[in-house]
Order: sequence, then C-alpha cells, then structure tokens
Amino acid sequence: MSADPPVLASAGELAPQDVVLRFLESTGRPSEARLYLDLFRAHPREQFAAIAIDANVMADAADAVVQDLRFLAALDLFPTVVLGIFQPAEAVLHARTLRRHLEDEGVRVEVLRARRRSLATRVTACAHSGAVPIVVFEPTGDDQAGDRLVRLGALLGALETRKLLFLHRPGGLRQGGVLVPIVNLTTDVPGLLESGELSRKETLILEGARRLCEGSAPPSFTVAVTSPLNVLRELFTVKGAGTLLRRGARIARHDGWDGVDVPRVRELLASSFGRPPTVGFFERTPSRVYLDEGYRGCVILEETPLGAYLTKFAVSAEAQGEGIARDLWEAVVAEVPVVFWRARRANPISEWYAKLCDGLMRIPRWTVYWKGLAPESIPTAIAWAAAQPLDIPHGDE
Repeated sequence: MSADPPVLASAGELAPQDVVLRFLESTGRPSEARLYLDLFRAHPREQFAAIAIDANVMADAADAVVQDLRFLAALDLFPTVVLGIFQPAEAVLHARTLRRHLEDEGVRVEVLRARRRSLATRVTACAHSGAVPIVVFEPTGDDQAGDRLVRLGALLGALETRKLLFLHRPGGLRQGGVLVPIVNLTTDVPGLLESGELSRKETLILEGARRLCEGSAPPSFTVAVTSPLNVLRELFTVKGAGTLLRRGARIARHDGWDGVDVPRVRELLASSFGRPPTVGFFERTPSRVYLDEGYRGCVILEETPLGAYLTKFAVSAEAQGEGIARDLWEAVVAEVPVVFWRARRANPISEWYAKLCDGLMRIPRWTVYWKGLAPESIPTAIAWAAAQPLDIPHGDE
C-alpha cells in the first residue's frame, strides 16, 4: 500500500457524485461524467465493469484501488474485481488485504473463488446486494494465464459485462514511447505484436482481448489497459486515460437513404447533438451514408461540384469514446478523395477534426475543414459550407 493515490476530496465534505465530478473537471467536461454515470446506472449492476488487478498493482498502488472502489460503491457502482490472472500465487492474500481495507472504509465485500459453481449467479447477487465481488483465480496445476483469461471471458459473457479494465502499472500500451490511445482488434494487432515493444503481459492482454471481442461479446464490449491512478478518468471521460482495445465497427455504405432506418438515424443524431435535426434535413437525399451496423455512429455526405460535403458526423452519446468515429472516418477516406465540412467553433471534437484535415479556416460562427481539396477550390468550398442551412438548431453540428 505504498503509492500515493490522487486526492479527490473528503467524502464528508461533498456527496460522492460531486466528488467524482469535481475530480474530473480538470480532465474532461463534468457533463461527460454525468453522462457516463447515467449510462452505468441504466444497466443492471453486474454489467457495469470488471477490473483485473495484478500482483504488482496490489503491491505498489493498492491505496489508489481502494479509494476508487470506495467512491464507485458510493455511486452504487460495483465492478467485478478480479485477482490472480497473471500472478495467482498471491491472489488469496491480496484478496484478504483488499477486503480488509475496503471494509475499513465501510464498503461491503464478498470474496469468491473463480472455480466456484454458479459464479456468475453469485457475482450478480453480490452486486445487487450492494457489495463488491472479488473473484480470485488461484494457482491450479498447469493452469496458465491464457487459460485464466478464457475463464474470465466466460464469466464476463455470462454477466454481460460492458467493459473490462486491466490495471497496469505503466498505464496503457506504448509504441516508440508514445501512448497508443485506441487499438482496433480487427486490424491493428499484427503490427503491435511484430513491433517487439510489448511485454509478455501486454501481449497476453492483447491476445485475450481479441479472443473476447471476436467471440460472443456484444459490439459495445470494450477492454482498456490503464494505470491504477487513472481508473476514474478511464471510466468517466470520453477520451479515457489509457489504451482502449475494441473490435472494429462494421461500417456499411448506403446510397442515399436506401436501406437506412431513417427513424433510427434521427435518434442517433439526437443522441449525438443533444437535439433532433430539423424536419427538412431528411427531406434532402444525401449521396452516401456510412453507418455502423448498430446505428451507433454515422457519416452523411452530400455531393457537390467541389467534392463531398460532410453534412453530419455523429456518434451516439453511449458510444462516444469507443473509437467508432475513427472507423467511420477511415471508411469514408478510403472511398472519398475530396471531402469538406464545417463545425461550430465550440464543437468539443474540433481538436480531432483539426488532426483529420489538410487545412481549416475559421469564419464567424464556424470552422470549415477540408481534405483533398485543390488549393483554388478552397475559397469556394468555404463559401459553400457557410451558406448551408442550419440542421441542428443550437447544436454542435
């Protein structure tokens, strides 16, 4: 219990929810924390998250883990805590230590053996009763870390867990000393494995995450590798604080509205922008619609003499931070050589747009972005974008 955790505030001074929101003010908009808190509470308690903690984290940063679990419990969030995936020899001892410190903080705990019959049922009952379930993987025969990851996957599948966090002392995965924020498990894994920069544990996590996501896990299931000091940032901000491992979104291209469930797109846009588009928006037929199979993200394009004008780029509130936006963008640029668009100056993803584009121009009310435009076409494209109708009144289109 040696590492100093981040200081949140005294629980006696503020309500737990306010403590978390204040803590996150410096790392993301408080509205993000409220959004995620509402989303977490909208699902059964056992589906919230699982947190796998290895022996090194328990030795060096257990105080931070205890503090985070205490605040999550105060928010009525009870993650399934997993010990012993990589170093099972000390898992039982660490479970006792964690239980003692959590109970000293007033948090109820139940320790469960991973080989227990009806484990998922017991974990569910534990979370619903307001206690933190701690699942212990003990050393047994020739059982290897890969085998334990398979058993963990079976448990998470039975629980329908939405997110798995691996607490890793170095934080997220890195390449060339730089944090890798998102890994598409469909396309990025070979390059990461061939780089030679991953530790054995990181390789096991990456391969285990790919098996989990390629199996029966729902599209919304994600895995994250993060520091024990950044659990709340990873859970309650869109940007996160580690490496997100996720199955690539399945993106379909539609010509106009053909084959598109328009009411679902309307709901998606309302979720993304905070209000639905005007009626007139759907009376115009776009040239192309790129759509995630679960209607959790879309890009809508209109053909112009200058190239494709991107009228809407939307990701549902629940899916923001999962990397769907990157998958959509890659699908678009693979087929569309010229694209330009506008966004309000205060749009929260303006920084991301700036990384995608070849150039941008700030004009009153808007920033206009472009990619692939010929230099002589830029002034006309800016004027075109500025003249387009307002489709989301007072929104961040």
